[in-house]
Amino acid sequence: MKTIFVTGESGTIPMQIQQLSCESCSDSFYVINSQLTDNFLTIYKRHQSFKVRKLELDFLQRDFLLDFEYLWKNVNLIIHSGAFVGTDYCTADPTMAIRTNVEGTQNIVDICNKFNIPLVYLSTTAILDPLSYSSSIPMTENTKINPQTIYGITKYAGELIVKNTCKTKRIILRPVFGFGNYPDDLHSALTKAIYVLYRNLMKCETDLTILLDKEIKKSYTRVENIASCILNFANRLLDSDSEFPECSIYNIGEDYSKAKNWYQLFEIIQQEFVTRNLCTEDEFHKALEKIKFVPEKDYLHYHNMDDIRLRSLGLDFSSLSNYVSIEKGISLTIDSVINNIEMEPYWL
Repeated sequence: MKTIFVTGESGTIPMQIQQLSCESCSDSFYVINSQLTDNFLTIYKRHQSFKVRKLELDFLQRDFLLDFEYLWKNVNLIIHSGAFVGTDYCTADPTMAIRTNVEGTQNIVDICNKFNIPLVYLSTTAILDPLSYSSSIPMTENTKINPQTIYGITKYAGELIVKNTCKTKRIILRPVFGFGNYPDDLHSALTKAIYVLYRNLMKCETDLTILLDKEIKKSYTRVENIASCILNFANRLLDSDSEFPECSIYNIGEDYSKAKNWYQLFEIIQQEFVTRNLCTEDEFHKALEKIKFVPEKDYLHYHNMDDIRLRSLGLDFSSLSNYVSIEKGISLTIDSVINNIEMEPYWL
């Protein structure tokens, strides 16, 4: 069994990596800093990204981590997922976005170099040029890079650090529009919308503004599929007989053929709510009135990916044994919102 260290361990993708590592289908991995159980690392966790999440190891504590030889000598792989995430969140605090996404990434790279640990760096397709893809031209790994936000700029800076300063085996993965369970997922527009809809149905009137065009399709992707794909890449990176080209880059998400717009998403959510007897169709549409879209702020436009590179490796989502469809994913998110509705998110 290989031991992996995941940064940002209370985040959406890391939590799913931890869940998968506990299941028989992924029993080749053990997450040493899992939030699912306490271990010797628990006492060192001081950082809390949001009040509804557990404490995490702070990867900005450079000197402490670089001197923690007892930890790193047992780690076979680092997955650097921890980041200041989200356009609005990073814009509101650019200093911390830069420290976390740039300085923090350099700290992780330095740990990899010092202890000879392979690295999986999670970037984002938000670094790509929105003018270089369209409704007829999906994103690929060769799409021009031109980030439009502090979030995108800092994540691309992280890519450059990994590519140019990491001396160990490494790979860069760019998840596309991932969404998951609440409160693990605090950032995705889809999970936010489900949370607000349920609050409004519970007579707790809540407004939500989404800076997207609801008519434009996007590759919304359930986080279990992303996590499973990441672990498959991790396996290959650690396989002595499998060699990736120098610092390979892959986009990870649903193929553009499965992209949906918000009218289609709300149809799925409405059907789920009505089937569960949570509301009538009229009540659903009344709750929906509190969600406003700002299409002119949707700088990502047709943010859909072509999964041809994943298919070339046999790692496209259709090949996953535990694939979670968007319909099933929405149902799971609704379950999580109902069970955790009293936990208020940072954006309220």
